[in-house]
Amino acid sequence: MYISIPKCFSACLYTVPSTFLLRRMISSSEVATALRPFYFAVHPDLFGRYPQQRQVNEDSLKLLSAHLESLLSQKRVLPSTPRTLPFYIRASNAPQDRGTFNLVKVPLERTIDTKVVLRRILESCNLSTEYVDKMPATKNSSPNQTTSSNTYEEGFQQQYQQSFYYRKRSEHNFGKDDDDNEDDSPFEKEFDLFQFRIKKVRENETLKKWLRKHVVTATVRTKAVQELQEEVEKLREDVTKRLGLRKIIYDCGWNVEHFRGCLKSLEKLAELHPGALDGLKDRTLVFAAFTGVSLEGHVMLFTGDVQRNWLELIKTIDKHDSYLSKLPAYEYALSQVLRNIRIGRRKFMPKAQAMAYASHLRKITTALLDYLGKSKFPKSWPIDLSQFELVVESEAGPLMVSPTGQLIVPATCPGSLLVDFLSNHLAEALEKQSSYDRHKHIERDLHARCVAQFRLLSLTKDDSVTPDRMIECLEKLLAQEKKDALELADLNLTITTYYSVLTDGTVCIPWDWKQ
Repeated sequence: MYISIPKCFSACLYTVPSTFLLRRMISSSEVATALRPFYFAVHPDLFGRYPQQRQVNEDSLKLLSAHLESLLSQKRVLPSTPRTLPFYIRASNAPQDRGTFNLVKVPLERTIDTKVVLRRILESCNLSTEYVDKMPATKNSSPNQTTSSNTYEEGFQQQYQQSFYYRKRSEHNFGKDDDDNEDDSPFEKEFDLFQFRIKKVRENETLKKWLRKHVVTATVRTKAVQELQEEVEKLREDVTKRLGLRKIIYDCGWNVEHFRGCLKSLEKLAELHPGALDGLKDRTLVFAAFTGVSLEGHVMLFTGDVQRNWLELIKTIDKHDSYLSKLPAYEYALSQVLRNIRIGRRKFMPKAQAMAYASHLRKITTALLDYLGKSKFPKSWPIDLSQFELVVESEAGPLMVSPTGQLIVPATCPGSLLVDFLSNHLAEALEKQSSYDRHKHIERDLHARCVAQFRLLSLTKDDSVTPDRMIECLEKLLAQEKKDALELADLNLTITTYYSVLTDGTVCIPWDWKQ
C-alpha cells in the first residue's frame, strides 16, 4: 500500500472562550474511508502497463501520505509540502479509452483542518464529498466536565503555541523563505531530522540486507501458489482444447487467482452459449486491459467486463477483422506522406485495438496532408526517412523519442507541430536506435546467465526498465554473486524501480539497487 496513515488519532485544539474547549478528532480510518474513491482512481497498481503515469502517481501518493500523516499526528503542514500534486486519472472506463488519461493537479490546502484538505482533494477529481460532509461537526465541551484543570491549561498552551506557529508560517508564505527556519520549534527541527534519517536508511539499504529480511516471505508465497498454478495450467489447457484456440495468454497484471476466475468465466460462457464461441477457433485469446482485437489479431477480453460484453465481441469479430485487414494500407499511406518512414509499434507498451489504431492513422495522415497543402517539409530533412521509425498512439499519447529510438506521436498532433518535432529529434532518434540495437543482444546474454547462475524460476522486467538499465543491473548481480552469494534460488525475480514481494512470491528489486 502506498498510503501510510498513522494508527493513532489526533485531537485538534482551537482558540475559544475560556469556558469552552473545541475538540475535533479525526481518525486515520475516517481519512482512509473518505479518500477511498480517490485511491481507487489513482492507485499505481492500476497503471502497471503505463510506467510514466504509474511513477507520477506513486511519487505523488508518497508526498500526500507524508502530508496527511503530519496533519493527523503533528497537526501541522510540513514546510516541504508542495501546494499541488500531479495525478493521472483514466479519462473513462470505456474500452476505447483504456490508455487515455487526464492529468489533474490536486491542491493541498495550507490548513490544519483535515476536513477541508479532504474535501479539496475529492473536488479536484470530481469525486463525491458526501462522506466528508457527513463527518461529525466540531462539538463544544466544558473543560470542567472533560478534563482536569491542569490538563486543560496544558492543552490550551499547546494549542496556542501551534496556532501561533501556523500564523507565523502563513504570514511568510509558509516555508518559502529560509529565514523562516528560525521560527521552528526544537521539536519541529527534530521531527524533520528524524524523517531525513529514515529516508537515508531506506536509500542506503543494500540488496543483500533486503533479501535477508524478505527471502523467507518470498519463498513461502511462491510455494503456496505452486499448486494453484498447476491447477490453472491444467484449466488453461482444457479451455484451449475445448474452444479450439491456439493459446490463451494472461496479460492483465493481476495474480494467478484472478486468471483462474477468468478461465472459469470463459468456460461457463461456452456452456451457456454453445456454438456462439466458434469465432475463437484457431485464434489467440488474451485476458487483457480492454475488450477488442489487437493489432496482432489476438482476441482481447477485458478481465473487468461482464460475460455479455465478451460474447458481443466474439459475435462481431468479423467487423474488427475488417479493420485489421485495412491497417497495412493505412500505414503505407502514412509512410508515403512522410518520405517512406517506417511505421512501427511501440516496444514494451500495452496492446492497442485495431479499430482505434486505424482511426489514429487516418487522423495523423490527414493532419500531414493539410500541412503539405500550405507548406513544404524542411530542406534539412533527408530525402528518404526509411531509417527512422514512427509510432502513432492515442490522442492522449506522448510526443517523444522512446529509449529504443522510436518517434512517438499522438494521433491528434497538428501537422506543423509534428514536422517541427521531427526536425529537432531525428539525430536523437538515430543515436538511441543504434544504442538499443547494441544493448539488446548483450541484455539477452546476461539474462540467460543470471537465470542459470542464480537458479531463478523466471526473470522479467518492468516496461520502464530500458536495456541499458537492465544491463547495468544484471552485470551488478553477476559481479555481486562472485563476492557474496545472493539468496535468489527458486524465486521469480522482476527488475523494477522499487523493492517489494508480491502476493505470488515474485521478488521485485530496483534496477539501481545498492551493493
